Amino acid sequence: MTSIQVRDLTAHYIVERYGEKKEIYALEKVSFSLNTNDFLAIVGESGCGKSTLAKVLYGEINNQLVILGGEVNYQFDDVVYTVNTSVNEVKKVWWEKLSYIPQASLSVLNPLRRIRDIFSDMLFSHGKVYEENSIVKHLDDLGLPSHILNMYPFELSGGMRQRVVIALATFMNPGVIIADEPTSALDVVTQNEILQLLKRIHRETDSTFIFITHDISLIPNLANKLMIMYGGTLVEIGETDTVFASPRHPYTKFLISSIPRIGDDTEKQSIPGYPPDLSNPPSGCRFHPRCPFSERKCEEKMPPLELVDGNHYVACWKPLKEQ
Repeated sequence: MTSIQVRDLTAHYIVERYGEKKEIYALEKVSFSLNTNDFLAIVGESGCGKSTLAKVLYGEINNQLVILGGEVNYQFDDVVYTVNTSVNEVKKVWWEKLSYIPQASLSVLNPLRRIRDIFSDMLFSHGKVYEENSIVKHLDDLGLPSHILNMYPFELSGGMRQRVVIALATFMNPGVIIADEPTSALDVVTQNEILQLLKRIHRETDSTFIFITHDISLIPNLANKLMIMYGGTLVEIGETDTVFASPRHPYTKFLISSIPRIGDDTEKQSIPGYPPDLSNPPSGCRFHPRCPFSERKCEEKMPPLELVDGNHYVACWKPLKEQ
């Protein structure tokens, strides 16, 4: 059994430039929960906090990324691992119980090591023996030929490198897999192949998936839960079909209406205005400067995440009517 509980998670970047410290308000009071075999998609514009959330969930905390409040709790069977302001226990279970698929495959594959050696290094670091037969079978299941074990990362195509990263992330059957923009910079055909591969891995295992993307059109028929982020905050979360059928936050409505549809020749309009500067975010609801329904209350106070129906939550002082 696997579960994830994220409670009031707040994390900021503290960067120093020219002798002055600058604070980036990357995540503010993010809360959600997941259970075994859930597939959560996190969607939002660039700079909304998606990748920062992925780093915190994975426990990739450093001197610049600081947790200021809240916590993340992973439960794997009867054991709980916590990430908060004072502890970071999930590093103990990287690869075995919690894996991460980044968007830049070349950045995580050592260019001076053959693929065989990268697998060997990972297994050795966990006290496990390199068994080529099991690795070859795993690669074959993911559509990769065995001869790539003798190759260096730069000798592989972008799609094959991404499959290798997925193979590394799934080899030890982790309970949770976080995929951060795993299809970015790939052509449409390869992108679809990677999505179908992730979908198959999820279907054939009990892993809980967290899939991060800026492209909401990828989500139908992929994830069973959908989270929308804006300006470092969670603005809407619920079952994917429910959110698509009846978005309750204006930002979600804009995102869904931007998806091209066959036979629909109406002109698509972009969201007015610009994403917020997270070094100096707006007061109240961070979407209010761009929201057509904004009123004084929206400018003064950040709305809480509240249940609107079923398992559908929205953070908005004036949620859209159910459709």
